[in-house]
Amino acid sequence: MLVDSHAHLYWDSYQEDLGEVIQRALDNDVKLIINIGVDLETSRKCLELTSDQVQFYSTVGIHPHDGNHNLSDESIHRLIENLEELYGEHPDKIVAIGECGLDYFFRDEFNSSLLSHDESKQLQMKLYKAQVLLAKKLSLPLTIHCRESWQDIFIPELIDTTGVFHNFSGSKGDSLRACEMGYYLSFSCVLSYPKNQDLRDLIKTTPLDRLLTETDCPFLPPQQLRGQRNEPANISEVIKIISEIKQIPFDEVTHQILKNTQKLFKIG
Repeated sequence: MLVDSHAHLYWDSYQEDLGEVIQRALDNDVKLIINIGVDLETSRKCLELTSDQVQFYSTVGIHPHDGNHNLSDESIHRLIENLEELYGEHPDKIVAIGECGLDYFFRDEFNSSLLSHDESKQLQMKLYKAQVLLAKKLSLPLTIHCRESWQDIFIPELIDTTGVFHNFSGSKGDSLRACEMGYYLSFSCVLSYPKNQDLRDLIKTTPLDRLLTETDCPFLPPQQLRGQRNEPANISEVIKIISEIKQIPFDEVTHQILKNTQKLFKIG
């Protein structure tokens, strides 16, 4: 059984053919999918996705892009309360807090309040820390987004937590530090992009029992499908690359990644 540990199947682009997307996932033996919330609305939408044949789980969280809006401390506190209430209503389906973290790749379309970069970084950090503390309170793992912010991501609050750095993009040093803390590294179809040799090299040195697989769909399709919508069926492309790099049979990689996912998210 293949695992997509980071998907966004509530996205508008799936509205007309979600059933077909799920069937293609099943046809490719993808039977465990974790849908990732990026704000309060999408965290609720994750919980609405159900299937008789696919194991659907969810996370609840606030993406760092929300730190580009002028949120007050009171607003952040209220958001965290809302996430905790959602978990209280669906403890069997919600398996992590996130997608939270830091993103210093600034673009105007993500910065509608015209905050300065420093102001945005400060707000992102407040949101991130608040969600880390919520994960500790609820004894849940974290799904962490880190883009161009590795220098700040390993905050003291992460001590005694666990989780996954999704769509890992850090250095070898970052990967070693994450693994030493008990975190997992998740890799997506970007492993197939020619420019990402550094990531492929990281696969060689990262223990198999620290790896997860994801699509981050509808984003980041494999190289041969660039420009198209991504979907869980493509997770096999990630497994193939890991299998080839590590020279470990496809089925063995699949089995270990399933075990990793079940262990981290306390599934099964």
